[in-house]
Amino acid sequence: MLLYRLCLRALIFGSGVSGLLGLQVQAQASEDCIAFRPLGSDGYVVRKSVSSTGVTPGVRNNWDTDFVVPGGKRFIRYIATITSETPDNYNIISNFKFPDNTTAQVFRRDGVRLVGGVPFQIVGDPPASARQPFQINMNVSGRQGATYRLSVSGCTKV
Repeated sequence: MLLYRLCLRALIFGSGVSGLLGLQVQAQASEDCIAFRPLGSDGYVVRKSVSSTGVTPGVRNNWDTDFVVPGGKRFIRYIATITSETPDNYNIISNFKFPDNTTAQVFRRDGVRLVGGVPFQIVGDPPASARQPFQINMNVSGRQGATYRLSVSGCTKV
């Protein structure tokens, strides 16, 4: 099910390359990384508190966030950064959405323990084919009320 090489890491503040709005993006020397906008947002970072499970009729959960991948660039990797405000366990799923209405799940793990204030990164490489996703979907659930910040970036070769 994992079609892409994944690399997970928790970064300590101050490491990596400082990006827009304080994003921590771990870029290689020959890469240029840019932040993606969440669908329907003007910013680059989403702050959410986990909602209920949505099992009540008419009530939806807020676990999904889609980030728009800008066209016209060939991204060589994608980086999702999740920073919990307090120590909490989260269930995290990351999907690439393609223009032909297909998806590829690139990460799924339940019970990921995030340390408050320490960024946790999920790095996914695109497929070897020329297909590039047009959106990155992040699904983050956990204890109701747990609050986190989420961002997604893409890197190109310089």
